[in-house]
Amino acid sequence: MKKIVIAISLVISTLSAQIYKVGDSVSDFSGSLCPEGNQTISLYDYNGTENGGNYHVVWLIFFNLTSRSCQLEAAYTQSIMAQFADEGLATIGVGNGWRETVECTDWKKLFGVTYPIIDDSQSDIRDIFTRGTVPHHVLINHEMEVIYTARGYIMPPFGNDFLAVLNSALSELTTLSLDEIIVPDRPGIQKCYPNPFNPAVTVNFALQDEEFTQISVYNILGEKVDDLTASTFMPGFHELQWNAIEFPTGVYFIQLVTPTYQQTRKIMYLK
Repeated sequence: MKKIVIAISLVISTLSAQIYKVGDSVSDFSGSLCPEGNQTISLYDYNGTENGGNYHVVWLIFFNLTSRSCQLEAAYTQSIMAQFADEGLATIGVGNGWRETVECTDWKKLFGVTYPIIDDSQSDIRDIFTRGTVPHHVLINHEMEVIYTARGYIMPPFGNDFLAVLNSALSELTTLSLDEIIVPDRPGIQKCYPNPFNPAVTVNFALQDEEFTQISVYNILGEKVDDLTASTFMPGFHELQWNAIEFPTGVYFIQLVTPTYQQTRKIMYLK
């Protein structure tokens, strides 16, 4: 009996240690979007060090479809999202409690929610942030560190702490210094390696200014066969990868286009 008690205690201790607290760095996670199901979203989609300096503060809203508290708060979360979206706030709902995906669609329509919602039916994501009741709110700064985590309302008059932390984190985004960024001597595609490649090639490119950048792949006939990115990148050096395993071997062209610059590089896919 004593061994069983010790084993149970160890399990409880392990589970408790897995819950993120303020100050913890959050590892990447992903989930299927509701109601689409076949689309996924990842936390590190908003990690500036991973996506070319496009920094965000991430707000995770944990809710349950049938929770009256969550229902009352839904419209308010939408208003906060809309107020701060242009300042770098990325809002993600993490929900469960529906039996069919149509119920998630109804939720979004009923409360006018437009932010993406992860289908967390098994509470896989929720369990790494809380095992308490919902609503539960988490803020993650641009360095992927938890800066706020608490259950309960954030509607007035309860959300003063939440809003204070949020405003502070967003203000940091506007003061991120460009002094540490090495501005390249020339923009464009620096290199594609390996070349020839099989089946993946890394595209290294550089920007001298913050610009919206499109990088696409064309075949020998000049037909676009894939889009690699269409995002705003900060000045500096960046790289991305194209995996051509689903495409036939042969010659392809990587094209980079910004409002001020355009360049094309030839690559060869050999098996």
